Amino acid sequence: MLMPPGLRHLLGWSGAYGGLGFAAGFVFGVLRQLVLIPAFGERAGHLIEFPMVTLTVFGLGAWIGARSAAPALGIGLLGAAVLIAFESTMALGFAGLSLSDYLAGYDVARGALFPFGLAAMAVAPLVGRWSDRR
Repeated sequence: MLMPPGLRHLLGWSGAYGGLGFAAGFVFGVLRQLVLIPAFGERAGHLIEFPMVTLTVFGLGAWIGARSAAPALGIGLLGAAVLIAFESTMALGFAGLSLSDYLAGYDVARGALFPFGLAAMAVAPLVGRWSDRR
């Protein structure tokens, strides 16, 4: 059975967005660990890195949203899900983080910023679509 073109485009753009978002996060994570944390400390390193990676991923999402005909919010939500799948596989499977330590990265009450980045990622293609139509 052939996949409808609209679904194929949605899945393709979402996969690319999630994969590129993960790659950007990986690069900025290396920068954080090797440069920012040694220079500024653990918390400050995270606080400095967060806007850099978030703006990069947001810009990527806005660019994709402006160029794709697929549903923009669908691209954002599925892209964020792809990023979470990659990130959780790396953290739990390869880095050996415990599930409780991994989930602490989502706890905004403990100062986690990742959920805010995911929310920005989810709406970025919609913002790009909206700004392209103005």
